[in-house]
Formats: sequence, C-alpha cells, structure tokens
Amino acid sequence: MSSPRTQELRAARVNWTDSLSEVEEGNWTRLEHRLLASARWRAPQVASLASESARVLRHLPDPRQEAPFQGRGLVVGYVQSGKTANYTALAARAVDAGYRLVIVLSGIHDALRSQTQLRLEDELVGRGDPGGPAWTVLTGETQDFKDPGAEVLDRAGAFLIVAKKNVSILRRIDAWLEAAAERLDRMPVLVIDDEADQASINTRGNRAPDPSLDSDAVAAATGLGPTATNSMIRSILGRASQAAYVAYTATPFANIFIDPDAVDREVGEDLFPRDFALQLPRPEGYTGTEELFGVSAQRRDVFRQVRDEDVGELRQAMTRRTSAPVIVGPQNQLLPDSLAEALVAFCIAAAIREGRPSLQGKPHTMLVHVSVRVEDQARVRAAIEYQLSYWLEARRQGHNLADLFGEVLKQHFSGVELPAGPLVTVEAAIAVIERLAVVELNSVTGENLEYTERPGRHIVAVGGNRLSRGLTLEGLTISYFLRTASMADTLLQMARWYGFRSGYEDLIRIWTTDGIAQWFTELALVEESLRDSLHALYRAGRRPSEMAIRLRAHSALLLTARNKSGMADALRQSWSGEHPQTVILPLHDQARLKANRILADRLIALCGPAQEMAGSRLFRDLPPEIVCDFLRAYQPHPDAFAMRGDEIADWIMQRVAEGELVDWSVLLAGARSATIKVGGVETGLVTRRRTSSESIGILIDPRHEGADLPGGADAYRRASGNYDADAMRSARPSTQGLLMIYPLDPSILDVEGVDAVIATALSLPYTSDGRSSTLVNRGVGE
Repeated sequence: MSSPRTQELRAARVNWTDSLSEVEEGNWTRLEHRLLASARWRAPQVASLASESARVLRHLPDPRQEAPFQGRGLVVGYVQSGKTANYTALAARAVDAGYRLVIVLSGIHDALRSQTQLRLEDELVGRGDPGGPAWTVLTGETQDFKDPGAEVLDRAGAFLIVAKKNVSILRRIDAWLEAAAERLDRMPVLVIDDEADQASINTRGNRAPDPSLDSDAVAAATGLGPTATNSMIRSILGRASQAAYVAYTATPFANIFIDPDAVDREVGEDLFPRDFALQLPRPEGYTGTEELFGVSAQRRDVFRQVRDEDVGELRQAMTRRTSAPVIVGPQNQLLPDSLAEALVAFCIAAAIREGRPSLQGKPHTMLVHVSVRVEDQARVRAAIEYQLSYWLEARRQGHNLADLFGEVLKQHFSGVELPAGPLVTVEAAIAVIERLAVVELNSVTGENLEYTERPGRHIVAVGGNRLSRGLTLEGLTISYFLRTASMADTLLQMARWYGFRSGYEDLIRIWTTDGIAQWFTELALVEESLRDSLHALYRAGRRPSEMAIRLRAHSALLLTARNKSGMADALRQSWSGEHPQTVILPLHDQARLKANRILADRLIALCGPAQEMAGSRLFRDLPPEIVCDFLRAYQPHPDAFAMRGDEIADWIMQRVAEGELVDWSVLLAGARSATIKVGGVETGLVTRRRTSSESIGILIDPRHEGADLPGGADAYRRASGNYDADAMRSARPSTQGLLMIYPLDPSILDVEGVDAVIATALSLPYTSDGRSSTLVNRGVGE
C-alpha cells in the first residue's frame, strides 16, 4: 500500500534530525527488524511507522544542545488505532538521538500499565534479543515504580519507566528525580503521556508567582494549586533541565483547551501543546468512525436497536429463577430479548470465526457495557451466566435450540460468508455455549482478560469504566452498549468496537439505543472537524500556540468535562469551510418526505442543461436565490443538527452582500441502480442505510465535493488514494458554492409512499467571516 501522509504543522524548530546519522544496530533499527520479523506487521506498515515516528521526532527539541529546554507537543490518533506503536518507535528514535530517560505514563489502571510494560520490553528494549544498546528498565510487569536510588543513573545507556498515572507513584518518581538532581544535568528526559486527556488535565487553578497575587484568598492561604496528577507531571518535567513532553490521545479536546499561559509558581508551565500538534494517518485495516458512520458504512450492516423496554428491564435487579420445566423459545428468555439475541449472535460469530483458518485459536470477545455501577455489572454478569446455564439445561433435557439460533443467523448474518452450511453453523454455535467465559471487569474483580495465558477463548466481558479506555478487547465482534455519557470524549473512548478487525469486519454488530446511535453519528462530524482543523493549521504553517484549533460543537454532548474546558469559547455562527448535510431524515413522516420529493423536482427543473459525471448530473451557473429558496423550503427531521436550512440560507445571503457565494452549482447525485426522474432528469437511486431509526450516518460521498472544481475530485486525492474533501473546500473560491441532492433508495431505508427519499448537503468555501459555530481556546490568537 502507499503510506498515508502524516498531517503535521510546520516543524517547531530547524530540522535538526537531518544531521543525525543512522545508528547501526541502534534502537530504531532493531525495533524495525523485530516488527518486520513479526507476523503482525507487513513491510508497508513498518515503512509508514518509520515515517510517522521520524516526523514526530523532528518536532522535539534537539537533545544534543547545551541549552536547557522544555518541549510540549500533542499527537492525535484514532481510538484503538496503534498509538502505542508510534510512541514506541518515537522512544527508540529519541534514545538513538540522545535522550536518556524515557518515562511512559500509561493510563490509570494496572492492566493497561502491565500491557504497555510487556510490549515496550519486547519491542523497544528487546527482551530475549541479546546485544544492542544498553537499557535499564526500572519497572516490571507486576511492579510499578519504586525508588532504585540515584546512583542507578550512573549506568551507561538509556532508562525506561512505565508508570501508572497514580499520584503516589508519580510522587515517588518526582522524589527520586529530585534526589538525583546532579545526575540529571545533561540527561535529556522524554515523557510520553498515553491517554493524555485522562487524569493529566489540571481542573483547578495555578498559584501566582507572588502569593500576594493569588486571586483566591483561600488559595493563597492554603497554597492550593493544580490537581495532584497534573502537578506531579509538571514537577517531574521541571526536575530536568532538558525535558520534552508528548501527549498521545484520540480525544484531545481537553488538551486543546488547556490555558496556554498557565504557570504555577511551584511546578511551572502547564501541559498545553504549544510546539506542535500532529495528526496520525488512518492506518490500513482500521475500523473507525468513517467505516461505521461514513459513506463506507453503507456497505455494512452493523447496528441493532435496543428497545426502551429492554433498557428499563436491565436497570432492574435481574434475579428471576424458575423451577418450571425448560421450554425453549423467545418468550422464555431470562434476559431482555435484545441481550439474549446478542448472546446468540456472539455464539454464531464464534462458530464462523472458528471456521476461518486465520482466526482459529485467537481470542474472541463480546462487550456488555450497561452501567458504570459495579453492582449493576455483577447483576448483569450473573443474569448472563444464568441464561447460558438455562440454555445448556434445555439442551441436556433434549430441547432443540436450532430454531432460536437459526432465526438469529438468518436475521443478523444474512450475506455473511459461512464456513459451512447454515445447519452446520447453527450446531457449531450451540456447541459454543458451554465454552463461553463470562468475565466481570471492574475495581472489585480486577481487569485481566488473560488473552496471553489462555488464548482462543470466547469471552463475554461485562464492565464499565475499566472497558472504556486503553484496554484492548481482542477479537471484538458483538457489543451490547447502553452506557450514556454527557461528554463526547468519554463516549468516543467507550467505543471499543473501533480498531483493527482484519478477517472479521463482516461480523461486527452493535446493539444500542436509537439515541446513542444518533450521538455517534454526530460524533463522526465532530471528529472530522477536529482533523480538518489540524489540516488548516498545517496549511497555515503555525503552531498551536499561534493559531487556535477549532472544534465543532456537538448538539447534545459537551466535548469534554466543564472543569477541563474553562478556556473554551464559542464563536459566532458561520458555515465557512463546512459541509452541512442531512444525517438524520424524517423517515417516519410521509408529509415531509413527499414535500421534499416535490421540492427536488422543482429545483432540478429550474437548473437548465446538465453535465453527466459518473452517474451524477452537474448543473452550473445558478444564482444564490434558487439555492436559498430550496434550503428554506426543505423540511428536515425536527431534530436535525447539521442542516438548518433557514439559518444557512440567511448566512448565504449575508455573504452574497459581501460579494461571496454568488455563483452556485447543483449536483444531482446518482448511482448505477434503479432509475427515477427528478425534475425530468433521469438518475439512479443512491444507497444509504440506517444507523439508527432515522439516521443514515454521513451522507456525502467525498468525491462529490470536487465535482464542480477544475480537475474534478481526482485532483484532490491523498497519497493513500482517498479523496481529500477538506482540500476541495479549501480550493473552492469564496464566490462558489455547491448544493448536492441525494435521491436515496427508499426500499433500502424501508420507506414506502415515495420513489426517493431526498437528502441534501452543501460544500462551502472558506469565507471572509471565518469558520465558526465552533469552540476555540480563547487564550490562543486567531
């Protein structure tokens, strides 16, 4: 494959890494060889990792310099997308360049820290691979940091600490570094903060340089300063005259909202990523927001709606027991129907996986995330175990489970390639029941899924916060997810179904509520906005301390907790550089559907001659009034958040008064499928599928945004081959707008009464009023 280009800001310093010579048998070279020798890595992936880690290194301070330095940066990845691989490679390159002490802050739970420790020992240090650079490892698989004495730093080579973000452990590191102050001179330190938006953010204040200047009299009297974890990280960085801090996260909203000018008189500068912010490319084979909510999601069949009645039942104590004879059938489920159905689907997925040679003997997991409360988790785990024992008893008594399992196979895995016939698959799935392991993961039970010690198991993982971040659920196919949240970053981190699902992408199924599915649909747009903003910073050639990163607000969720977003400012309403679209449609409102169908006919009839473009029709040279009339008359879903026609039309006419958005094109999207006529123009119906009861996920096909531009969409391809829709909007003249009309196939959406469901979108240029309806850090200049 061609390696995707890493999106970065300009180098914060002169490119000092150009003068580095490759260290023969150095840390990076040896890591590269280990990865190439592993069955998990292919040569193009290793080449991409090499390029990406080198780019991050280039933004760090040069450890060979004499002058003291304090670096601050941010690397943004995707949820469960290989961030660990990137910072492992960064650490290897940094030590080769001259950094001596690497401190990895690995989440807040023991399982994640242990998992990271083992991986770094294997890949970075090379446990069991003699030779190479010397390493002193100061933590172990089961042992977090303990003071080894300052004299340990007299050893040659590099030092590695993998620590949990626990205040007492960070205090030990801080005290050790304080005692080793003389030895830290000219010993450059690299601190890598994994899941850097968790625990690391200061949610209190900072002590003024002069105590008499403290704005809070109580704070002045008590010396109250930053929150403990944040304070310790800043203190650790300040112990070294030369230190660099790199934050890694997939949800950087809280990091972006750190006060860039915050300084505490005791622990110094805060962790705002003033020097750089890098966006890692989407890895090959990654299943994320685009795959589940974007255009490519239309080829998948992922979401299953959980009824309100089932949600209520799960929130009650499930202690039903019965001494009645076992009679198999849906009416006798001990669990709510949806959860029992999901369990059966997991057994079927297990049978299918076992028939695929590449997946045999590998871990397989189901996620059940219903509540944050430990008592609820214990109750759900017990209920699941009882349901499984109920089915086993039914089977022992001679009852046939084939009808139940066969119906789930037919309903939820239609179109999936089976390793054997349906009857054989059903029997294999029934046999899986007695091999299922139901594991509860929380602060009481612990969090070890024993993937390494006991490979090949089919695990039903029941939990809450311990399943929400960092911990990888290997082989995850079925998710039953009812957990709500008020913050976007929290909800995204709970989406454990994101990640690498090679060989079983077709088996991913998610049971959730309609409301949660709609939240995730809008989160796809929030994520896209974040990455677009990082692109904009790169094009501007500026650092995060010089130009505010802009984040799209979510209609129902805070981007991050209020106590982490005190520096967030909402900008005035504008759609500059955006692509509003109907991601939720009034599929149950016949009056709106019919009105929009008639409206589309009227619009296209006014457009004049068309230019054919790969099944679509493009109409040029239209006045803004026609577009605005359409937007005002279009009837969206009442809860539509991205496409507010009246407001957008008002804004367009404001821009027209300034000489912008005066020239419009209309694209009537089409596909090679069943044809209809819209306004007398023949076109094929476009396929979009529901992701919830009335949501379709992302509507726009990225190539359509370039239809009216010179060279068309093909002029805006990334190195990966994907279309770069943001580059298209950036290239769009401020005078030129594009309205897209999508006639969607009603049969796919299970809609009757119309021959097409009309959805719509806009591609808008960057205009002189600036892009807004977003949140920015008010401490950073525009």
